[in-house]
Amino acid sequence: MQPPQELTQRLSFFLDRQLVAQPLAFEDASNWRWKSESLSPEMIRMARTDRRDPFWHGLDSLFGFDRWQHAENLTRLAGSLPPRLPLLPLPMTWLGRLQEAPIWSLPWRSGRTATMNGRLATLLGEQLGRLHAEPVSGWGHPLSEVRSLESWPQQLAQYLERHLPASVRRELPERVPIPERAVWCLPDLRADQFIEAATDWCWTDWEALVWAPLELDWTLIELLLNENGQQQAFMARYWHFGEPVSIAAHRSSCRALLWSFNCFGPCDWEAVRDAPRWLGYNG
Repeated sequence: MQPPQELTQRLSFFLDRQLVAQPLAFEDASNWRWKSESLSPEMIRMARTDRRDPFWHGLDSLFGFDRWQHAENLTRLAGSLPPRLPLLPLPMTWLGRLQEAPIWSLPWRSGRTATMNGRLATLLGEQLGRLHAEPVSGWGHPLSEVRSLESWPQQLAQYLERHLPASVRRELPERVPIPERAVWCLPDLRADQFIEAATDWCWTDWEALVWAPLELDWTLIELLLNENGQQQAFMARYWHFGEPVSIAAHRSSCRALLWSFNCFGPCDWEAVRDAPRWLGYNG
């Protein structure tokens, strides 16, 4: 799947750039993509989905991040991240809107789209270790509202009450405990958001970053790394920066939240609920 030719022509005229449409790996991809033809080529991105998309609707409803409203300012987020990340975020530049759809550019990087393996798991162990080592002031989004950790249990319960089927809600605890702390978190984290170049790696898709409870990020990690070798590689590197936290009291509710966001594509709740629980650190 790739952008329609008519859209490519209109965007090329709007930006005054020659564009080459790029194929999308997933049918639920949030952005169309093009490569600009120039001496310094860019990756051009244009929002493909709208506010009704389960993921972006969820980020707006719970975390207060509306990527349409905050489209221009979200380019500043990469500069707010901790230093020395092994997977450096590519800077985004705001280009405008075409029929209300926001458009950004990033430097074009040649390389291979990453797949999850031991090497990437090791890098993610350091990436998240460094992100977790610098907690933020609350949960929400730095471009909108930041809330206290004490408000998380009630806000999460209210969100799940509105967005989950009754059959799923009956399996969940009424409330989760107050989280330990909040950290930078990318709820749709997956391997294809990184590029492996000849000499380094880069992070190409970070626009959904929010401030979230640490326990939510660990729940995501548990679901993302589904092979023993990946898990061991991640933890071996993470231990250099901190210790994992117990997610026992948070796991089912956080898994339900990620499922409601459609973070893993269309799937049955049972597939997420019953995924391996390999975090054994009292979690």
